[in-house]
Amino acid sequence: MPSLFRTKVSKALADAWRPHDWFELNQAVENHYVHKASVCAEVRPKRVIEIGTRCGYSLVAFAIAAPEARYLCLDGATDSDSFDCLAHWASVVERWVIDASLVVVDTKHVRSLPPADFAHVDGDHSFGGALRDLRLVSHCKTILADDCCNPEVKRAVVQFAAERHRRVDWHHDGLRESAVLT
Repeated sequence: MPSLFRTKVSKALADAWRPHDWFELNQAVENHYVHKASVCAEVRPKRVIEIGTRCGYSLVAFAIAAPEARYLCLDGATDSDSFDCLAHWASVVERWVIDASLVVVDTKHVRSLPPADFAHVDGDHSFGGALRDLRLVSHCKTILADDCCNPEVKRAVVQFAAERHRRVDWHHDGLRESAVLT
């Protein structure tokens, strides 16, 4: 990956990071988001679905990789800091002028999602929740599933890939394991 791309993503993350977030921005975290951005850049999507957006850190990384894309972000707002995080998400979208919409919903209440080229799944980390989220974006050509170091998420990815006859490429970015499903 070119160093200019890495620098752009790193600077964007530093600018977009929520002050006093418990999730601290360090080199391992930065590498994690640079990896996500590089996966998105390879796809060059026009439409992206993100399940589990929190503060919008992945969204910013994706927007560097695919600045012309339209983003649909879903978040269940189940954490104690969710509403502060989602307010921060809104400020990030405005400051970075990202064409993104946010829907606050538990995905168990979602029946279908619109067409997209790329999906990022980082929502419910239970087996059933992760599998449900993957099935919601099964129409996407490329899916990036985060937190596969969680055995429940990894099991959901393996089952989904078997059900849908999808190829899985496993990646460990130094912080977490992810899966790219094509």
